[in-house]
Amino acid sequence: MSESSVQLIARAYDFAKEAHEGQVRMSGEPFVQHPLEVAYILADLEQDPQTVSAALLHDTIEDSGVTPAQMTKVFGADICQLVEGVTKLGRISFQSKEEEQAENFRKMFLAMAKDLRVVIIKLADRLHNMRTLKYMSPTKQVAIARETREIFSPLAHRLGMWSLKWELEDLSFYYLQHDEFQRIKKMVASRREEREQYVDSLLAELKNYIESESKIVAKISGRPKHFYSIYKKLTSQNLSFDELYDTLGIRIIVSSLRECYEVLGLVHARYRPLSGRFKDYIAMPKTNMYQSLHTTVIGPGGSPVEIQLRTRDMHSVAESGIAAHWRYKEGASRTNFDGDFAWLRQILESEKERTTPSDFLQNLKLDLFIDEVFIFTPKGDVQVLQKGATPLDFAYKIHTEIGHRTVGAKVNSQIVPLGYVLQSGDRLEILTTKTPCPKVDWLRLVHSRHAKAKIKQWFKKQDQQTTIEKGKEKLEKLIVVLGYVPKEVLQRDMLERLLGVLNLGREEDLYLQLAEGELGPRAIEHALAGLLQKVVADADHALAAVAVMKRPSRPQKGLPVMVMGESGIMASLAKCCGPVVGDAVVGYVTVGYGVSVHRADCRNVLGLPVSEHGRLVAVDWIAESSGYLFSATLQIDAFDRLGILQDIIHKVTDNKINIQEIKTKTYKTGGRMRATLVVNVTDSVQVHKLRSALTQIDDVYAVKRN
Repeated sequence: MSESSVQLIARAYDFAKEAHEGQVRMSGEPFVQHPLEVAYILADLEQDPQTVSAALLHDTIEDSGVTPAQMTKVFGADICQLVEGVTKLGRISFQSKEEEQAENFRKMFLAMAKDLRVVIIKLADRLHNMRTLKYMSPTKQVAIARETREIFSPLAHRLGMWSLKWELEDLSFYYLQHDEFQRIKKMVASRREEREQYVDSLLAELKNYIESESKIVAKISGRPKHFYSIYKKLTSQNLSFDELYDTLGIRIIVSSLRECYEVLGLVHARYRPLSGRFKDYIAMPKTNMYQSLHTTVIGPGGSPVEIQLRTRDMHSVAESGIAAHWRYKEGASRTNFDGDFAWLRQILESEKERTTPSDFLQNLKLDLFIDEVFIFTPKGDVQVLQKGATPLDFAYKIHTEIGHRTVGAKVNSQIVPLGYVLQSGDRLEILTTKTPCPKVDWLRLVHSRHAKAKIKQWFKKQDQQTTIEKGKEKLEKLIVVLGYVPKEVLQRDMLERLLGVLNLGREEDLYLQLAEGELGPRAIEHALAGLLQKVVADADHALAAVAVMKRPSRPQKGLPVMVMGESGIMASLAKCCGPVVGDAVVGYVTVGYGVSVHRADCRNVLGLPVSEHGRLVAVDWIAESSGYLFSATLQIDAFDRLGILQDIIHKVTDNKINIQEIKTKTYKTGGRMRATLVVNVTDSVQVHKLRSALTQIDDVYAVKRN
C-alpha cells in the first residue's frame, strides 16, 4: 500500500483504541483486540484500505458512543457507510429477540446491496467471534453457533468465500454437535499418516506424468476435507468413512483455461474416471462465481480420488469469492459486480412484501441454502436457477412481463407442463402470448420466492377492485348477521367512526383487509357493538319494528353451526321445525336474538313475504358436531289397540334413543290414535332410521316429522 493508505489504517487503529479504552472482552483482553483481529483477517484477504479501516472501526458506533457525524468528519462518508452497514440496531427497542435479529439482517442486506464490502467485514467479524466463542456461556455458544451455521456460513457460500465458509462450519459443528465433531476428528486422525503417504505418492506421480506428457507447469497439492463436510456426506448419503470418495482430494492449479482441459485429458488417460462424477463449473459457473473442473478417478490401489483443476485466477476467486474482486491495488478502479449477485436483489425485492420476523428469517435461510441447476436458453446462454425450479421460475427470472405472458414451455424441443421440474442441462424455450395471463394455480407451480412475489403483485393490482367489492359484501352480511340493516348502518358518518375505531385511513382499506382476512368478523363485531346501539336508538327503533318470525329461544352454547362461513356467531335452533345435523338449513336474522336456524322446508321460511327475504343467510353444520343432542318431534298415526303405545316405546329404546316427551290423543271415531313423540337424536340419519322402524309396527299407518 501507499504511505497514505498505511497512515489511514494507522489513524483508524488509534481512533478505535481510544474509543474502546477501558473496555474488555469476555476473555479479559482489551476490546480493541477484536477489531484488530478482524482487520488482520481482511488484510490476509488483501482488502482495500477503506475496508481494513472500517474493520478497525466497526464497533465504535455501536459500543463506544461515536456518532456517524463524527465518523464521517474524521474518515469520510465511504468508511462511515461501511461501519454503519455492519453496526447492529442496538439503540432501537424490539418486541422480541427474533424481531431484533430479523431487523439486523434486513439492515445488513440493504447495506450489502449498496456496497458488498459490508458483508465481507461482517463475515470476518463473525469468524473472529467464533474463534473466541469458548469464553461465552454454553447457552450463548449454542445460539451464536446456530446463527452462524444457518445464516453466516451459507452467506459465505453464496459469496464464494470458501476459506471462511469452511472454518465457520467447522467451528459451528464443534459447539452444536461436539460429540460428532470429536468422532469425525478421531476417524480422520486415525487414517492421517496412511492418507498423507498415499497423497504424497500420488502428487509426485501426477507431477512427473504431467511434466513428461506436456510442457505445462502445474501446482499440485492435497486438498484437505473439513470435518463438517465429511459429517454431512456420511449422514446424508448413509456412507461409512471408508466409502467416502473425496476424503482424498487433489487440487491442480495451472496458468490458462486451455491447460485446465488439457490436464483433465491427461488425468483421464492415466486414471479411470468414475461415471457420473465429472462436473464442469468452468463452462457453467456457480452463482457465487466459483469455477473449476471436478472429476473423481480410481487412483493407485483402487482408491477413489477427487481432483479439482482450475487456473490461478479461478483459485483466487474460489478461496475468497467476492473478496477477490476487492483485492487492493493502488489506483485500480472497481468493477460493478451486481450481475453476479442477482440473488441478493431478489431477496430484497421479495422482502418488500409484508412478512413477520419469523417468516423473514425462515425465507432468508431458504434463499441462502439453495442448490442450483443450469438451464440453457434457445440461444445457448446459461441461466442458473434454484434446484426444483420450473419453466415459470425461469420465465420470471428472465423478465416479469415474460413470466406474466407465459402460456407454455418446451424442454429439449418437447412440450412440458409449466410445473415440470427442470434438470441441469435442459434447453428451455418459453412460449408467450400478447396479453398477461397469470393463474392462481401458478403459485403452486413456482419454486422461487421471486416468482411467487411477482405473481402475487399481479393479482393484487388486477383484483383489487373485485376484492374491495367482496370486502364490502362481507361487511354488509356481517351487519345482517348482527341483526341490523346495512343501508341504515353504513352512512358516511358511521363509516368514518368505524374507520377511526379500527385505526384505518380509507374505506377501501377496510374492505380490502376484510376480504383478505387481515380483519376478522370478531374484530368488526367488537368495533360495531357500541356504534350500532347508538344507530338503533337514533333511528327511533325502526329496526326493532321489522316484522319477524316467532321469537326463537335464547342462543345455545356450543351450537354446531356456521353462519356465513363463520363459527361462534349468536344462533339458536328454531322450535317450529326442530332442525338437526344433516337437515338442509337456512338462517333467519332476528332482532336482538341472533340467527334463528330453520329447516329449509320449514313452513315459516317458505311462507316469508318477499320483503323479508333479505334477512335470510347461509347456514351450515359444523362437521365436528358429535356429542351434541337435538330434539326431534315425530307424529305417529295408528289404529288404537291394546299395547300399541308400549310397542312404540320399545321400538324407540331398541334404537338406543332417549324419549324426551310423549303425548297421545285418541279419536272417538274410526278407532284411531295419534302419538306425538319428542326424542333426543344426534343427526337426521338417526331420525330417518327411527321413522323406518316405527312404520314397521303393526297398525301404525303414518309417521311424519314436525
